[in-house]
Amino acid sequence: MSASKISLKISLCVVFVLAALVVVSISTAVAQTPAASKNVQWVSIGPRDAGTWGGKANAFAYVQSNPKTMYLGGGWGNTPRESPSQMGIYRTTNGGKKWTAANKGLTSSDGTISSVVNGLWLDQNNPSVVLASTEFGGTFKSTDGGSAWKNVDPSESTQFSLVGSVLYLASSKGVLQSTDDGSTWTVSLALTDGATTVITAAGVTYAGSTDGDVYQLNGSSWTKLGHPGTGAIHELAVDPFNTKVVYASVDDQSAWNQCPHASVDGGNTWVAVNCNLFSIGSQTIAFSNVTQHRLFVGDDGSGCILYFTGDGNPNPTLNCGVTYDGTDIRYVIPVPGNSKTDDACYILQDQGLYYAPTCSSGNAPLLTPSMNNTLVYDVAVSPDGKNVEATLQDNDSTSSQDGGKTWPVSGPAGEGAEARYHPDNSGYCYVAHPDEGLYVSKDGCKTWSMGTYTGIESVTFDPSNAENLYAVTGESNGNPVVSESTNKGMSWSGAGWKFTNPYQVAVAPSDAQSIVVATGTSSTPSQLYYSHDGGKTWTQSSGLPTTQPLAEMWFPTHRFFAAFDPLDAKTVLLSDHDPSTDNVLIYSSADGGQTFTLVNTFVQPVGQRQWPHLLRPKEERNPHKDSFYYATRFYANRVVFNPTPKSGNPDVVVTTRFGAFLSADLGTTWTRIDTTAVPHHFIGAAWAQGYVYLASFGEGVIKSKKPLQ
Repeated sequence: MSASKISLKISLCVVFVLAALVVVSISTAVAQTPAASKNVQWVSIGPRDAGTWGGKANAFAYVQSNPKTMYLGGGWGNTPRESPSQMGIYRTTNGGKKWTAANKGLTSSDGTISSVVNGLWLDQNNPSVVLASTEFGGTFKSTDGGSAWKNVDPSESTQFSLVGSVLYLASSKGVLQSTDDGSTWTVSLALTDGATTVITAAGVTYAGSTDGDVYQLNGSSWTKLGHPGTGAIHELAVDPFNTKVVYASVDDQSAWNQCPHASVDGGNTWVAVNCNLFSIGSQTIAFSNVTQHRLFVGDDGSGCILYFTGDGNPNPTLNCGVTYDGTDIRYVIPVPGNSKTDDACYILQDQGLYYAPTCSSGNAPLLTPSMNNTLVYDVAVSPDGKNVEATLQDNDSTSSQDGGKTWPVSGPAGEGAEARYHPDNSGYCYVAHPDEGLYVSKDGCKTWSMGTYTGIESVTFDPSNAENLYAVTGESNGNPVVSESTNKGMSWSGAGWKFTNPYQVAVAPSDAQSIVVATGTSSTPSQLYYSHDGGKTWTQSSGLPTTQPLAEMWFPTHRFFAAFDPLDAKTVLLSDHDPSTDNVLIYSSADGGQTFTLVNTFVQPVGQRQWPHLLRPKEERNPHKDSFYYATRFYANRVVFNPTPKSGNPDVVVTTRFGAFLSADLGTTWTRIDTTAVPHHFIGAAWAQGYVYLASFGEGVIKSKKPLQ
């Protein structure tokens, strides 16, 4: 992966604080009312085999006596650091040739699928018993090999560990235990802020907490040990050849650095391992079961599994083991293989599930090429619905020229890019990336040329002239400006509009003279300006909140996203993400952006595991200190109108990290439309032929089975 992709990937890791499968209520400025739901049916159209990569995997279990039977899930795992996958659970019985969704009964209290799956466990003596730990629905049990699930505990949970006949589970209550194969649970170790991980090796069991403490199980009680680092314990690894040797993956309290810490006295005292040895951080750690004292590290960015002797040395000599087609490992799971001197490994990463016959050398083939579990940031669809462009997490963009049936084209740009199709259906499509620039295709995203090498985002079209486009671009010194293209994006020049840190441009589809521009950075408030004379004069909009971003983050967290009614330039809807509550606020203007009124609040619930707001101590390259891009790209709350309604007011969709909502009355009332979908975290959205397309975090692009308008 290129340095720019890694840099952007890191920003992604920091951006997402929560994702949930919960009922979102809607309130007016006066009172709250439950959100109505619309029983919209969805189909996932891909991408599959996008760049030969899959999507993020966080949970895994397999039948040891029949390794072709495997279960895979995507969620947060032991730490809510990353953007969460909402793929639910997939099952294969033929070694990965075909994967089938297994989500029946995996239902949260609000009736939606609890698709943020952190961990899976399988009873090897009775493989039909499978347990799943989820972020928002709690723990589920299946007694028929995943065909159906039943909730057995409501608290958020992460990881299982079997000790004799007792099963332990890290959860928001602490460490739970079950003596009946997971049917019922009691608290074994009560922790106010919860346990993050529990692990057993050679009969010795340790647990890590959100508070950063390490505990050891002694009989039926727990002993509090030392405190590695200053942040939460994300993962523990215990040497099966010497259970006094314990390693912990820990973030510092104020830095996202994933540094390992080592203890050689059973967790009582700890020493930090030199974090500069790793590309970005030791995202996962696991001891070998074959080679004494060998510790495998899933480094974030190195391109191979690292390993070294786990003897407490703060500056170990690193070795590069198996190489793989990806960079971002979530878990390394050593398992018995054919070699007597090396483990085999299952590798869970942001590009899918891989299997390495030997962990310390060779390659690891992908086991999930056909699984549709990608995380998509943005989606663009040609007006005729034939061409679909998707920009992916930890992958490049990809395209389909047959409405999503096949995805043969791997497109340009790293993660975080914005996708656009020209509304004239001429075949022009665009991928705009704030680091890598703008890519332009003239043949429906089959082939690409580079229009500009400056950072660019918020591509929008002039309805009066198909050749004209507007966008936010970066000058040579990195400062953003609004620029204009008169040749469909092949070259750009400044529009002459004097804004400080613009990040979104929107032009009314029915009136090229009506334009709004949003401005702001991570350390300055967002503001909106309007023009009714094509940009000759500008006035700040009134009625919008004075935003206060979280200053300790380098990226903007409180951003406006505005959209014009395609039929009436006087009607503007604007969404705003409030970082103090995570709520999405909807404002409406009836005078072309001059004044706004708060009309709805999408109340976003607080998850059980609050993710800390952290700085990143190092990058593959220097980031923008006052990032002008990203806007609402990662926080969702996009406002997307149906551009071609057949009659009446155009329907409009708002995407959030807690559901997608539709309004048929220009934003006055809303209904939730994603209740039947597997994922519920969406960012980009698009309309074509009355169908709605959503960029989901877990099932790629999903499309309504029927036109909504």
